[in-house]
Amino acid sequence: MVMRLPEQVQGWFYLAGLLLLTGLSYGLLRWVESSMQTPAPAESQAPVLIVEQFRAVRMSMAGLREYVVEAPLLRQLPSQLGTQIEQPVLDWYQPDGQTREWQLRATQGWVAADQKTIRLEGDVVMLRTADSGKPPVEVTTRDVLVRPADRYAETAAPARAITPGGELRAVGVRAYLDREQLELLSEVRGYYEPSKR
Repeated sequence: MVMRLPEQVQGWFYLAGLLLLTGLSYGLLRWVESSMQTPAPAESQAPVLIVEQFRAVRMSMAGLREYVVEAPLLRQLPSQLGTQIEQPVLDWYQPDGQTREWQLRATQGWVAADQKTIRLEGDVVMLRTADSGKPPVEVTTRDVLVRPADRYAETAAPARAITPGGELRAVGVRAYLDREQLELLSEVRGYYEPSKR
């Protein structure tokens, strides 16, 4: 014996089945539409400007050289991504604009878009020669952050400083290039032989 549901209940089942089928069809349609849309293109990281044999001179308000940046290759990146520099050389001058006081060389470099910081990446050599009128010093390290406006450089990497009278090694250095001051941050080792007068 087959029991039949009242016609009103059967109508509700039909309506519920149609609603379920409509919902599934709508979901399937949305899924197909979303898979057909092309994703938004990623912002390009390709350089917007490439300069070979690059040289930039920063002048003081008096029209004298403050520093010069040179490199065989410069790549300006889009938007606020900054500028990449191959084998940068940064020369800092004394206030007379003629006498080079410090030279910083690196494997790679990066300049922030606002130009307030420069990152020297890879092997870095910071050199002051006797021609500057000050005692010579050579600092070798890696990965140096430079703030040109403050004439300041720092690294957290191991560093070695060689002067005519000795040698120092440390992990981490802060260099105040206009004050002739090097802060050696940790694991400092070295020797010093005073000059014989």
